[in-house]
Amino acid sequence: MSFCNKLFLLIFNIFLMSQAFSEPPHFPSGTRNVTIPATIGVRTDLLNHIAPLVEQSIAKGKYPGAVILAYHRGHLIYRGVFGSRQILPNVASMQFNTIFDVASLTKVVATTPAVMQLVEQGKLELDSPVAAYWPAFAEHGKENVTIRELLTHTSGLPADIVSPAHGETQILQQIAQLKLNHPAGTAYLYSDINFIVLAYLVERISGESFAVYTQHHIFKSLGMRDTSFLPNTARRNRIAPTGVVNHELRWGVVEDPMAYAMNGVSGNAGLFSTATDLGIYAQCLLNNGRLPSKNRQQKSKYLLGPLTVLKMTTPQTSPALDRGERSLGWDMDSAYSNRGVLFPVRSFGHTGWTGTSIWIDPVTQTWLIILTSRTHPVAASNNQIVEDRRIIANMIAASIIDTPVLNQNNTGQGELARAYPHAGIVRNG
Repeated sequence: MSFCNKLFLLIFNIFLMSQAFSEPPHFPSGTRNVTIPATIGVRTDLLNHIAPLVEQSIAKGKYPGAVILAYHRGHLIYRGVFGSRQILPNVASMQFNTIFDVASLTKVVATTPAVMQLVEQGKLELDSPVAAYWPAFAEHGKENVTIRELLTHTSGLPADIVSPAHGETQILQQIAQLKLNHPAGTAYLYSDINFIVLAYLVERISGESFAVYTQHHIFKSLGMRDTSFLPNTARRNRIAPTGVVNHELRWGVVEDPMAYAMNGVSGNAGLFSTATDLGIYAQCLLNNGRLPSKNRQQKSKYLLGPLTVLKMTTPQTSPALDRGERSLGWDMDSAYSNRGVLFPVRSFGHTGWTGTSIWIDPVTQTWLIILTSRTHPVAASNNQIVEDRRIIANMIAASIIDTPVLNQNNTGQGELARAYPHAGIVRNG
């Protein structure tokens, strides 16, 4: 073990001891940089409540820092930078351009749009069996699992592989040998394996590695300059480290065990990005898939067509499956949702285990990015970011006053089913 690793472990053990004997745990206050521009159609006074909420969670040791970015109708309405980018091996303040391990946001920022591009090109069909593109997958009763079922987590595949092999080829062999937990299409089970398979299909069909495909056909097209798998070590000082795994701090290396076993490139996790880049992607979807262009005279180009974006973000599951709704890749109204209760049910988003989230609402033309590194240096016993981002979503949604409410709905079937757990699925309207 190198001297640097020994020193780090010593510092880390001292940190753990200090946390064990302090009530409550405490993180440095660090950065506080908030911008709330005066914006037509927005009650900016409500947005002043976001900072105290975040700073309270930082002070209680729930997560070391956060970057929050929200836009409405193409205009910035909130930008907040709080706390610390890292606590170990030294304390460093959070910066707006901090690069985060976005964990499962990979599923909707990389894998889902890649799959939908192949659907547009006629190279992949949503309701075709996976085995039509990867014959070995059919083993052990998986021959009828479809692409749509992978995207909606209704495939019946297990959540993950308990002891994953090392390397893509070996893990794919393990997946081929898996049996379904339940018949495809009959129940919901969030599964990282679904998106590992989808990324592999992208590779088989496109002839490119998943990292190369997504870089060329998604991130470069959008101008997402800080988004990639396997980030360059030259950017290390901008990256927020995550947790300590096997006595090593994950810093610029994916924390997710499945993605790590696949050498950092996977369809379920592994992507690194910034608030700015994720905002570019969110705005593209609100613009019906149109790529950003500085030249208004230039002919519009598209990441995905408008009807493809609509299909991707339309409910695809029954609330009866998991007391909520999901679209293709995206969460809409599930128990994991960071929608809050005020954004319309037409909105969609996703979360990441490391403390990241994105929420997009086409009704009010609003998007919200919340990035934290909640597993650094250790994950808090209470995952406070889950509650915080729902409250922040409510604050952002409540601030929007220039949207018609007639014929809109912001109470979903999943929300009601969770509110009345002993009454079964409640029918709304």
